[in-house]
Amino acid sequence: METVVIVTGAIGQPSLSARAARAAGFRIALRDLAGSLDEVVLESPDVVVLELPLGAEMRAVAEAIASPPGMEDVPILALIVESQLKQLGSRTLVADFCLQPFRESELVARIRRLVRPTAKADDDRVVVDELVIDLRGYAATLDGVPIDFAYQEFELLRFLATHPGQAFSRDQLLARVWGHDYYGGPRTVDIHVRRVRAKLGPRFAACLQTIRHVGYKWVTTADEGD
Repeated sequence: METVVIVTGAIGQPSLSARAARAAGFRIALRDLAGSLDEVVLESPDVVVLELPLGAEMRAVAEAIASPPGMEDVPILALIVESQLKQLGSRTLVADFCLQPFRESELVARIRRLVRPTAKADDDRVVVDELVIDLRGYAATLDGVPIDFAYQEFELLRFLATHPGQAFSRDQLLARVWGHDYYGGPRTVDIHVRRVRAKLGPRFAACLQTIRHVGYKWVTTADEGD
């Protein structure tokens, strides 16, 4: 059983994240944000969920958690509000984030992606469980059954699936997938995302996630969610 350590400034209060992760089958350990963060390593976590109150310095907290030997490769998932987005960056040591208020299914999907990534990519294909995207053959199958993607739908899927975990704005996707000389608007991206999700079905549609106020990204999980 994988261990999720939740570092929170609200010890003793009901925790939605702890409830969601426990219900999903994870072992849960709570640690006080005001305590000795270098002791998080004692729980042997597979992932750390960081509940950041307003005013907390994300980078400093993440560095304190990641500093003990053995913690440098443990992924950190930050639960934040929109005003804390500006603290995110490659130097924060935060592997992923979830905006509050969050849906329990989204949180669990993000934890599972960090605990045990399921996608494997090589030069020819991307695999997420029973979903196989053949990059060179411009084809995709689910449980061995071909999925009938239109050309531009496949191009959108191919681009996002080969950049897992990276969020792209609608304008960036228009430029990278449709080309700089395309005159359509952002709604074009939304329409194609809906079509791709519909063809992926309810299980794998969650891999193509909406990032509020940003755009879309591909995550390596087959759990239901967004």
